[in-house]
Amino acid sequence: MAAFPANVRIVLVAPEHPGNIGSAARALFTMGLSQLSVVSPACDPQGDEAWVLAHNAAEVVRNVQVFARLEEALADTVFSVGTTRRTRRVGYPIFLPEEAAGQMRDRGDDAPIAIVFGRESSGLSNPELALCSIQSTIPAATENHSLNLAQAVLIYCYALHRATGEEARDPARWKLARHVELERFYAHLAETLARLRTKPATTMESYVARFRRVLSRVPLETRDINLLHKLLAKVDETTALLDHTNPKR
Repeated sequence: MAAFPANVRIVLVAPEHPGNIGSAARALFTMGLSQLSVVSPACDPQGDEAWVLAHNAAEVVRNVQVFARLEEALADTVFSVGTTRRTRRVGYPIFLPEEAAGQMRDRGDDAPIAIVFGRESSGLSNPELALCSIQSTIPAATENHSLNLAQAVLIYCYALHRATGEEARDPARWKLARHVELERFYAHLAETLARLRTKPATTMESYVARFRRVLSRVPLETRDINLLHKLLAKVDETTALLDHTNPKR
C-alpha cells in the first residue's frame, strides 16, 4: 500500500480540455502524487496538449484511469473530498484545503483516498458532491471567483505535501468503510425511510443528503456500517409486521 500522501488520487470529473489534464498531472506529480483518474471526459485525456503540458509527468498521463461514473472512481476509497467554489442548499460544512488535507492524513496512511474536481465550466453537481465524504473550497478575494482546474489541483496537492511535514499524529488503525459500503447503506436508509412513509419537505434524495452531512464527519468503519444495517433491518422488520397487522396504517 502507498504511504500518505501517495495513497491520494486526484479525480477529474468530465474534464473539457486535455491541456488541463496534462497540467493537473504535472501539479500532482510535482507534489509527490502519481494517481490521476478522469470520469466521463469530454475530451481525449491523452490528447497532444495533455502530453505537452504534463512536461516531466508524462508517466501520470500514460497511466491515467478512465471511469464512466464517479461512483466507480470512488468505489474502493475510504474518504473523499469534493471541491466546490459555491455553497449549496444542504449546508454541508466547507473545509479549507489545509483542513481537508489534515483530515485525509488522519484517516490513515495507506487506504485509498480521493480529491474530486468538477468540470471547468460548471464544477461538480449536487449529486456528485453528495457522493464525497466532505466538501472543500479555496477562498478567494472576490465573490465571482474561479481558479483554473490545474491551479486548484496544485493548491490541494501542495496542502497534502505540507501535511506530511506537520508533527505526525498516531493515526488510529481503523478498517474504514469503503465508498461502496457507504452508498449501500444510504440506499438502504432511503428504502427504510420510504417504508416508514416519511414525507420529506423536498425530495428523498435531499433528505438522505442531510444524513450524509452528519455521518460524513465520522470515520465510519465497516463494522459500524454493518451495525447501522442491522438497525435499519430491525426497523424494516417492525414496519412489515405493522403493515401486516394493520393494512390501513
